[in-house]
Amino acid sequence: MTRVDYDERLHRAYRAGRALSADTGRLWTAAIARHLGGARGDLTILDLGAGIGRFSILLADGFDARVVAVEPSAKMRAEAERGSAHPRVVYQEGSAASVPAAAGAFDFAFLSMVVHHVPDLAACARELSRVVKPGGLVFIRNTFGGRLDGVPLYRFFPSARAIDEARLPRAEQVHETFRANGFGFVTLEAVEQQIDPSLHAHYERIGHRALSTFELMTDAEFQEGLERMRQAVELETTPAPVLERVDLLVLRRQAT
Repeated sequence: MTRVDYDERLHRAYRAGRALSADTGRLWTAAIARHLGGARGDLTILDLGAGIGRFSILLADGFDARVVAVEPSAKMRAEAERGSAHPRVVYQEGSAASVPAAAGAFDFAFLSMVVHHVPDLAACARELSRVVKPGGLVFIRNTFGGRLDGVPLYRFFPSARAIDEARLPRAEQVHETFRANGFGFVTLEAVEQQIDPSLHAHYERIGHRALSTFELMTDAEFQEGLERMRQAVELETTPAPVLERVDLLVLRRQAT
């Protein structure tokens, strides 16, 4: 696995390049809520690999919950504490294999675009089996290998697809690893979200180079893709929303 170091550059670009619209935030909150049977209020949630806290505050507000946001990158945590402070969110150092919490501390766990950064997925599954209550859910929001047709940036950055197919685990692999560590399958669904209201807005976002995939390509490849986007923007006569399909894999911690 090629490691992407968020302390080098990405922590500075992430907020501008990966911001979520209010509508997109509500879309993902609703996708999670469908599996919780209306539960809210007295919940403690783990946001694992929380980055700058963009989902941490959504989870806290959407479920009136306490959120422990665990992030290994010191500079991403610092950015979260500056820009995503919330009275019910605490940002803590930790990793997928070492969550600073007691056994059974969480009602559910949420991982957004995290599993491809985890060096030992089995260790992650074991740790989540420890900290998530029996019967609790794990929500894995990710793009998975073999399911990348709904990612629009590959149109302009063809080498990005090859990079992602090589590094993104397949959903079946993730499911099997978690099954071996005490989790049952609930569902795998594709959620279509609007990234930006127009291709021009998407071009402006991509220019921040805030995707970890872009860290794994050359500067020349990135600039060539950006130029292809610029040319497409010039040809766009009627702005249309840029949509992307992202998977949500839901797993349930089995009772022991």
